[in-house]
Amino acid sequence: MKIIPSILVKTKDEFINQVNSVSSEVDQIQLDIADGNFVKTKTWADPKVVKDSGNINIELHLMVEHPLQEIKKWTHVPQITRILFHFESSDNIENVIESIHANNWEASIVLNPGTKLSKIEPYLDSLEGLMFMGVEPGSQGQKFIPETIDRIKEFKMKQSVHFVELDGGVNEGTLPEIISSGVDAVCPGSAIFGGDKKPEENIEKMREIISSASQPDK
Repeated sequence: MKIIPSILVKTKDEFINQVNSVSSEVDQIQLDIADGNFVKTKTWADPKVVKDSGNINIELHLMVEHPLQEIKKWTHVPQITRILFHFESSDNIENVIESIHANNWEASIVLNPGTKLSKIEPYLDSLEGLMFMGVEPGSQGQKFIPETIDRIKEFKMKQSVHFVELDGGVNEGTLPEIISSGVDAVCPGSAIFGGDKKPEENIEKMREIISSASQPDK
């Protein structure tokens, strides 16, 4: 299981500090972009600054009402590898996927906790990935919704080719149960960047939990 730190910030300095704090530990980060409409939160996100932030791979989590508009802003940022957009957003889904692929990025669709899996089935053949929200989107530090585990297991039983991520409520306490779902990557935010420990220490602790869970019982 891969750990992809989720960065949700209000300022450029926060972004730079958080990227620098994990760049030696991971090869990819997730940048949360919220427009203040699709979710109440509005985040900082400046493509020029991100472009100059280093060589770490970046996936964009678009918590926006109109992902097509946002995608256009990022076409010249070479670190981008994947775009994650919400099924519940307003733009035509096929058009969003086409726009993502036109930039040679992977396309992943994001499901809010209340959205049924069956609704995304018509689009799966065009997608490289899927991300489940373990909380309502928009802010970090929320309590994990345990039913998300069953949703991931249900999807993984039917689909094995998609890269499946989980965002929201990921921490040392929920990680053991999350591992059992078979998810390919988790995207912790406050569990990495919050608290008294350094981000690299939090990542290392999560890796220990993942490694321990993968070892057969003696």
